[in-house]
Amino acid sequence: MYKVLIVDDDVAVLTFLNKMIPWEEYGFQLIGACTNAYDALKSSREIVPDLVITDIGMPDMDGIEFIKTLKEFSEHPRFIILSCHDDFKFAKQAVQLGVQDYILKETLSIETIQEILLRIYHSIEEDDRLQQKVEKLHFQALQSKSILKEQWLRDFLSTPHTDHIKWRRQLVDYGLKPDLEYFIPVVCSVNLQDALARYMNEDMVKFIIYNVVEELLQQEPGVIYFSHTAKEFCLLFAFRKGLKMKPYEWVNCVCQGLQRSLVKILKIHISLVVGEVDCDCSGVKQQFVGLLQATDIFFYSKVPEIIQSSQIQPLSDQEELLPYYSRYTEQVNHLILEGNKDVQPVVNSFIEFISLRRFQPITVKHFLIKLMLDIQMKLTFSHQYNNVKVQQHLEKMDNVSQLKEWMIHFLEEAVSMMEQISTESKKVEIIDAQKYILLNMDQKITLVEISERLYLNSSYFSRLFKKETGENFIEYVNRVKMERAKELLNESDKTIDDIAQSLGYDNKGYFVKVFKDHYGVPPSRYI
Repeated sequence: MYKVLIVDDDVAVLTFLNKMIPWEEYGFQLIGACTNAYDALKSSREIVPDLVITDIGMPDMDGIEFIKTLKEFSEHPRFIILSCHDDFKFAKQAVQLGVQDYILKETLSIETIQEILLRIYHSIEEDDRLQQKVEKLHFQALQSKSILKEQWLRDFLSTPHTDHIKWRRQLVDYGLKPDLEYFIPVVCSVNLQDALARYMNEDMVKFIIYNVVEELLQQEPGVIYFSHTAKEFCLLFAFRKGLKMKPYEWVNCVCQGLQRSLVKILKIHISLVVGEVDCDCSGVKQQFVGLLQATDIFFYSKVPEIIQSSQIQPLSDQEELLPYYSRYTEQVNHLILEGNKDVQPVVNSFIEFISLRRFQPITVKHFLIKLMLDIQMKLTFSHQYNNVKVQQHLEKMDNVSQLKEWMIHFLEEAVSMMEQISTESKKVEIIDAQKYILLNMDQKITLVEISERLYLNSSYFSRLFKKETGENFIEYVNRVKMERAKELLNESDKTIDDIAQSLGYDNKGYFVKVFKDHYGVPPSRYI
């Protein structure tokens, strides 16, 4: 509904308009009724009305002055003037101010107001439709320009050879002065997860960043903005060398300004990696490619940064994270099975470990996706997470702080859900038996031992276990131990003897036989 504000020092008129006019029937909502122009101005600054009905002959500030003042900070409202004077001078001033109607109070009636409201409602609707059409055309024009520049950047980065003269001419077409001969490329990394939480999808994130940065850079004619992905965008700084020119100070100043402005305007954080001075298009291209790859370094940053490419500490591309999987999966399994809600020590240990070794972010994310899926499968509970969505969510994480928060939340829920399953199960003995087995796989576990721990007859427990799980006790013990053996064979450097011992098998030959029965091949051929 459109908002209406009434201003009149005559309380009787205010009461009449307030009580007698069915505003909602005509698409309007009465948001205020003021007896003087000053109160009305204050109200209008808080909620800008779509329609103002004002008396013209008020003390201190009359209706004409009030309209002029209100128009200084908003062209939005439409106006209806109420007057006791059939004076051409007032009518002329009202016309000059673009007032929609001038009503003499002696002719004021419900029918008159209703007729005017209907006309003004349709007028506002039509203007809104035209405004939306203009905004849509403007949006399409900006989007088209953004897409063209993005495509140009992609072509530039993917084309093996670039004509330097043609390249310079294209930069001039995008707004650079032709006499700027030196360049510094910069790549900006967006905190995408936070941005998506606020702005729906990646296309919207790209578009709003493009609009804001382009506007911010209007005062910097030596800088060109290029969209790349929702996660990264590129800047090209161009300048002439001179005695007074300190290019890196200029670049850092602009980059810091962008960081502050994007946080203030869009609540989006960015980090930037700054390249080296170059005067050749091939060198600029090579730098852009390297800088785009280098943005992974911000995965381990605790706060937004601006880093020189010469100061980058590269991530590890030699060491694998998978060999450490068995260590962390064992810690996590114990947490969940023991019902230990203090998950932070395990999470902190993992975050400290990966931060120290500086593994590639994609490696860390795939590691955690595997851990999550294995927990759900191994503990056989139906987790509320949608696996595909969780994987997509993890892959979009920008830094270890977000990763840490997610791990804590996931593990706390896993512990709670395991507790719930244990509490709700009609056969708590079975849950307790499974927990004991999973927590003591390094020991030789027998049916008699478990039965005694549960104070049950061994024959009764055996039948109960088969009925509740669908497999007999020995089959279950061997299955979970063989699954653990497979993990250790894949993800550790332990020998077959070591694995057999770690799973409570004193006899290596028996371990090999059970493994072959389970997987069809002996462990020596599975590796």
